[in-house]
Amino acid sequence: MSLPRPKLLKLTPAQQRLLRIAGVVLVAAAVIGLLSWLQGRADTEARARKTPVALAFEQQAETWLAHPRTASDFEHALRSGRLQAVGVSGSLVLYTDRAGLRHSARLVDCGPACGSALLARLGEASSTQGFVLTPIDVDPRTTSQRAAEALGAGGQVLLTLLPAVLIVGLMLMQMRGALPFSSTKLADKPETDFDDVIGAQEAKQALKRVAAFMKDPAAYTRVGAHAPRGVLLDGPPGTGKTLLARALAGECGANFISVDGSYFSSMFFGAGIGRVRELFQRARRCAPCIVFIDEIDGLGKRSRGGEPGAGEQEQNRIINRILVEMDGFSPLDNVVVIGATNHIDNIDEAMRRPGRFDMVVRTAMPTPGEREALFALYLSHVEADEALDLASLSRTATGMSPADIANCVNRAASYAAEAGESRVSAERLYQAIEAFQLGGEVSSTKDLLTPPTFRRLAVHEGGHALVAHLLDAGSVERVSIEPRGGALGVTYVARHSEEPLYGEHELRSRLAMMLAGREAEMLAFGNTSSGAADDLKRASELATNMIASYGFSRSFGLLSLAGVPKELIGPDIQRNVLDEARTLLEAAQGACRQVLTEHRDRLDALTEMLLAQETVSGAALKAVLDGRP
Repeated sequence: MSLPRPKLLKLTPAQQRLLRIAGVVLVAAAVIGLLSWLQGRADTEARARKTPVALAFEQQAETWLAHPRTASDFEHALRSGRLQAVGVSGSLVLYTDRAGLRHSARLVDCGPACGSALLARLGEASSTQGFVLTPIDVDPRTTSQRAAEALGAGGQVLLTLLPAVLIVGLMLMQMRGALPFSSTKLADKPETDFDDVIGAQEAKQALKRVAAFMKDPAAYTRVGAHAPRGVLLDGPPGTGKTLLARALAGECGANFISVDGSYFSSMFFGAGIGRVRELFQRARRCAPCIVFIDEIDGLGKRSRGGEPGAGEQEQNRIINRILVEMDGFSPLDNVVVIGATNHIDNIDEAMRRPGRFDMVVRTAMPTPGEREALFALYLSHVEADEALDLASLSRTATGMSPADIANCVNRAASYAAEAGESRVSAERLYQAIEAFQLGGEVSSTKDLLTPPTFRRLAVHEGGHALVAHLLDAGSVERVSIEPRGGALGVTYVARHSEEPLYGEHELRSRLAMMLAGREAEMLAFGNTSSGAADDLKRASELATNMIASYGFSRSFGLLSLAGVPKELIGPDIQRNVLDEARTLLEAAQGACRQVLTEHRDRLDALTEMLLAQETVSGAALKAVLDGRP
């Protein structure tokens, strides 16, 4: 009876390939292992033939190499008989002196063709001085140097090809949509609403229409109203455009996706189109949704005429794709695109036509009351004094945006922490505002100023403050003689209101205030300085505008030179403008002199106070300006 033959295991082609790969790996591992064993065996035999001193040099070479010396240092040690043991590896010597200190020196650096008489004398010196001399095999290169050189020519080729391989791989992954950083940011639902936005009443009122549509789009479509598709938020930096967009999403319970203009740019041609498509697909899936594109002017304008380059072609295609996506919104898609910009003129005209970004909402700098509320908000987040004059801070911070105010409060808190103070005081807040408005901290110029110069600065700034107060040019909030930025001193004079209209009395008072620093120097010292150069420049500009544009001229009456063609303005007209402007300045100078002369005691008191404190504000400043003790 014959036994059945065992069945042979049939392998698939994939399994056969795996077996072949495994066989190759095993053979390679065996070869590598054999070579490693032979190398280890050779190293062992070589070490067995070396002296203990040579082995010590080779095994602990780093302790000698870490203390390099010059060839002259080694020769001096040789001549003075201070050597205990010397190991020689080519032109490199490792040596130990009689004190046990280990050093290294390289005797020749000019290649194998050079010789060294010092090396030739070592054998004779060893026998006469009694130090140990042995040949050694030491590699002076660092680990990173050996690794870099081990790459060799093949490694250099790989390094050359690596960028090309990476670029090709990234392009393939980009086309397949596999790059993790190519996807749009996830949408979120902000908890911010319009009540959390201080000020910006005009912008909030305009955005309420968008919020009403997103809450109930069917109510608008029933009567045939078109849904708003795009809104442009235009305004100076730091005025809260991003916060307004988030508040809009929170107000109507919509999702919020935020990107910026550079998000659509890519080093790969055509990738920006995919990002636009992906962005709007996600927005439709997350509807109701607000898509916020910050710095949308970064997209620029499409090229006009000529043959555009590759970059311009890509930019044109990105803008075209955004327009196509926005045109494709159905009335019930419930997706609105919000674009924020500081340069609305850079937006392509096609993006601003009706049906796209056809609604422009402008944001402005906060009013005094809004600045006061902003200070109260940001100061509530830090440990601050309770008796802060927020109204004075608001007046001093004229022209600052919400972001600037937040930054100033944070800077004031940093000043307090650096000074070891537990609370943020008014002085720290004014210090932060001064650093912002004057472009920096107290400059090193302060160390160069002599006492007579400080007195001149105090008189100069005191003159500005006193004339501004008595002629009612505004509210004098703070006077300082600390140099900051390009200014050696500063007087903060806030307008009583920030309405856009200036009365004649206010303009004449401001002219006198600008000239008051120079006139105070003349009164106190009998001469003036170059410190009034900027004051004279601004005063001359204001006086010229009063004559040529504001209607304060006797010669031109109601004629404004701003509306007269330049070719009609001849030398006679120019001379008349300058003559009348000079008359205005002289009248302001006379009013200024009268105030300073009649109230010289107040000027002297403020001067002494500034010299003692360098910065004066608050009740003390008001008292000295009013002539009270």
